[in-house]
Amino acid sequence: MESKVQSWQLVEHLFDASVGPERVDELIASWDAQMEQGGLNQPSLADFAGPGFARQIAGVLQILEQLQAAELRQANDLLSSILGAAMVLMADGSVLAANDAARRLFCLGPGCSIRLMPVDPDDLDALETRLSEIAAGTLSEDILRLRPAGFDHPVLVHLKAMKGEGSRRRVLAVTSELDWPQTVPEFLARVFKLTPAETEVMRLLVGGGTVAGIAAATGRGTGTVRSQLHAVLQKTGTRNQAELMRLAVLLVQSVPAGAEPDRAPAMPLPHQRFFRMPDGRRIEVMSFGDQAGRPVIWMQSTYGLWRLPRGAEADLARRRLRVLVPFRAGYCGSDPAPPGSHPLKLAVADLQNLMRQLRLPSAVVVAPGDDIRIALMLAKAAPDRVRAIFAIGAGFPILNDAQYRRLIPVARFTRTCSRYSPKVLPFLMRSMRGVIACYGLDRYLHGIVARIPADARAMADPEVAAAFYAGVEKLFFTEPWSETAFCAEVPLFHEDWPDGLGHVACPVTLIHGHQDGNAPFETALEYCAMYPEWRCVAWPDEGELVAHVHWPEVLDMVGQAWAPTVPPDQRSCLPPG
Repeated sequence: MESKVQSWQLVEHLFDASVGPERVDELIASWDAQMEQGGLNQPSLADFAGPGFARQIAGVLQILEQLQAAELRQANDLLSSILGAAMVLMADGSVLAANDAARRLFCLGPGCSIRLMPVDPDDLDALETRLSEIAAGTLSEDILRLRPAGFDHPVLVHLKAMKGEGSRRRVLAVTSELDWPQTVPEFLARVFKLTPAETEVMRLLVGGGTVAGIAAATGRGTGTVRSQLHAVLQKTGTRNQAELMRLAVLLVQSVPAGAEPDRAPAMPLPHQRFFRMPDGRRIEVMSFGDQAGRPVIWMQSTYGLWRLPRGAEADLARRRLRVLVPFRAGYCGSDPAPPGSHPLKLAVADLQNLMRQLRLPSAVVVAPGDDIRIALMLAKAAPDRVRAIFAIGAGFPILNDAQYRRLIPVARFTRTCSRYSPKVLPFLMRSMRGVIACYGLDRYLHGIVARIPADARAMADPEVAAAFYAGVEKLFFTEPWSETAFCAEVPLFHEDWPDGLGHVACPVTLIHGHQDGNAPFETALEYCAMYPEWRCVAWPDEGELVAHVHWPEVLDMVGQAWAPTVPPDQRSCLPPG
């Protein structure tokens, strides 16, 4: 009966966190207190996190979804009344809602980031700064001038704190850009007999263009543009450019937009490619370094530790390394997994297919965090294709209470949810997004790593912070499938390993920081003792971001793995430090 009461108390914390995400730390503290009352494998814990608790969680999630749906409806109702391209933005620049004009003109929709806008970097920095200031309440509103690529004129953006509950957490962004649906040119040609050239002059003028700017954009002489503008004024019956502007606004509001064809998909990023799997799914792969170099498969990790600092990425070509980052099914641009498939087995099959398509006889595999399990599965399935495995901050299934106690509270929370009540994981993801919406991704990440002095020091390096930020943002905030994929695979990572999984033909090296609270060094040593053929390399003054700080040494080891043989003294478990 006692555990039931405590369970309901925790559900109350879950509800509080769902409507006030800043209270997630209280939720984790409450959970952690429950864990302290018994060991990891005590029956009371299984009862506490059993089916009844899962039903309570389902009720909280339903409330959270209703609140989010109501918030989205309110935002969409507001945007539908705005003529120009407009959005409701979170503190970190993610888009909560966008009207049709913003979707068509800037290719931004819910879940996207303003970083996807093709805007001058300095302008984007200014936009992000103003947005965070308004979201934090230090400013109430501001107007910025942006210069998007592909526009022949600047775009004005009015940023304004939204009123009501949480007014400092949401920002309304209204731009000076009017949508120009295809039905407007059709209407102008049918009613006013405007030629296509005259319609283009009118559109560019309404968008803020000058006669000189329109001439440069269209390749016409300024005299020709003036003649066409004069014809537009005569045909439409307007007496000056101000009346013409009012007519354009009227037409954009009153002419039905009709059905619009989808915009062409965005061009791939410079390092981005897509590969088809045998079942037709697409897998996104990022590629860095020397494209003719020695292949390294750098796995995405569960939490986004796939991106290295800029200096490391620039050094890959000199080292003749070709780093490939494949994103698993459901993450980023990769299509979701087929229904009923086993996410980890599917990941192994996709890696084998990818290597065949790229004609890679073998590769070194770098596996941050929990991804060591997939790396070992790949080495078992295709022993001749995996030259070596480097596991950075490797995450292992918890075998005893001592290993559980070494974890920081948020890691204990994730592990126990995954093992005993995986239905909590969607809430965990949504509450994380809620915290980030309130405080911004940058502040959230700094807050997480600040718990560990070594990682707080690492994040003080702008290149390390930028790499970590970019990895997390792409994995969790640029595509809609990450939550589903994450919640499907994380419980599998924390299941006990099958017998013999760690015994593989290739060398296995664990790379750890002594201060890593998500993957404690002592637990790595215990696993290393279970598999004597492994070796362990560690830095006493580092934490989870050990590879981001010591990337030269890590890349040295990766490069050495391509040597014909591995010296015997490198296959032992090294002492701490």
